[in-house]
Amino acid sequence: MNKDIKLSDIPRHNVYQVPEKYFDRLPMQIMERTAGAGYTPAPWYVAALKPLRLALAPLVLLLVVGVVYFTQLKDQPEQQVVNLATVTDTDIVDYLSTYAVLESTDLAELTSLSDQEMTAEFLNVSSKAAEEELEYYQLNTIDY
Repeated sequence: MNKDIKLSDIPRHNVYQVPEKYFDRLPMQIMERTAGAGYTPAPWYVAALKPLRLALAPLVLLLVVGVVYFTQLKDQPEQQVVNLATVTDTDIVDYLSTYAVLESTDLAELTSLSDQEMTAEFLNVSSKAAEEELEYYQLNTIDY
């Protein structure tokens, strides 16, 4: 056997043969095969299934979101309401001495704030309305 084969040594000829008038008859053969199969309409339940799927998808999504929301709502612990009037002064002082860290700059801010008119800013009332309200309560007779 000769191991050195060159492509130029191989004879060139078409090994495939097309039957006579094949391409002339091909469109008619395709038409005959497809026309004989005919069209059968889908049953009524197949036609109703598509709109049902379109409507069902958002409903399922809404149901999943609702279930997740209500399960998370039940898992959250209820926050306890603490009435500050029931907390003793010693407990307040102990808490502030433990957790509150005050520096001299914090106290300096307080002195600079005292120069401003704080009642109008916090209470959102005019000074005349505040004086009228204070006259109503007669502060001289209140016991401490």
